[in-house]
Amino acid sequence: MTELTSIDDLPKKIRRHAHKLLNDYQLDSPYKRALIIEALKLVSGDYDTSDIKMLSRVLGELRKGLDVFHPYQAFRKVSVFGSARTAPTSPSYIQVRECGAALKDAGFMVITGGGGGMMQAANEGATEGNSFAININLPMEQQPNPIMDGSPRHFYCQYFFTRKVFFLKESDAVILTPGGFGTLDEGFECLTLLQTGRNPPIPVVLLEAPGEDYWGPFMQSWMRRLVNDHLISPDDHHLLYHTDSVESAVKHIEDYYINYHSFRYVGDSVLLRILNPLSADAMDRLNAEFSDVLSSGQIDQVFHWPKSDDACFDHLPRLRLHLDRSRMNALPQIIRRMNALFQQDSVA
Repeated sequence: MTELTSIDDLPKKIRRHAHKLLNDYQLDSPYKRALIIEALKLVSGDYDTSDIKMLSRVLGELRKGLDVFHPYQAFRKVSVFGSARTAPTSPSYIQVRECGAALKDAGFMVITGGGGGMMQAANEGATEGNSFAININLPMEQQPNPIMDGSPRHFYCQYFFTRKVFFLKESDAVILTPGGFGTLDEGFECLTLLQTGRNPPIPVVLLEAPGEDYWGPFMQSWMRRLVNDHLISPDDHHLLYHTDSVESAVKHIEDYYINYHSFRYVGDSVLLRILNPLSADAMDRLNAEFSDVLSSGQIDQVFHWPKSDDACFDHLPRLRLHLDRSRMNALPQIIRRMNALFQQDSVA
């Protein structure tokens, strides 16, 4: 019995049932067996009822979210965050509604928090059939907006952290529009996860209506102060894109996926799956420009590696690199430069 599925510390009366369950799932993923073991340890442990209640709700919310998103795995999605208080007559609301429509036209589905204001604007622009809404149970009760009310892609979470799991897990990009504490919380958590490499690299857009200057002070004052005080890296600004143009925001996201496909870790390597292979000249240029962010070796182009990768990705070329883990902020630069080199190869 591996450590992943160890049942040695389960009560004796439960082990017999555990053995049967594990045998039933012997040919499945070891993580299914690990999930069974963890559940049995929880229900057999001496935990408070309130803790078990919380854990059962968390697991139920995660399962519900997986069920909702599973049929749409092949579609790229953008999470749009913003205030629930913005009026439909506001220039910001009108702009975000236009942004939702532009994202739909570009082939993206939209994810929001399901409330009013900017969330409703994004769902309205994208339309119900092209939207998701992850609502939250609050003491003041956040009502679902009329676009997503009753949609099969609308569901509630009891906890903010489970809600955030799906905002980022399912998103290929994030757009932050003007909002309050909740929007800032979601934005800073997203940046923290990108900076530390705990979330795959994705574009993050700060969008505001022309003349609004909501994000300007953050970019020009806060970011500069954080860099000057050595609290973040000067390259961390590459994690953000600030604009007042819907067209520019959507193009920034589209361009990110011209040749880049997806990301994963394999041991101590970073793997960037790409849609089309790069030429030898493009690889040489990529290595020359980004050798300083590698902890060792060079950027290699590999095929059918690793063998443990999902079969649906087997046909994709990959870039393999040993990235200095303190330089995760370089990934957006590497991806965009790789895309540009691919385009140059295509034109030549």
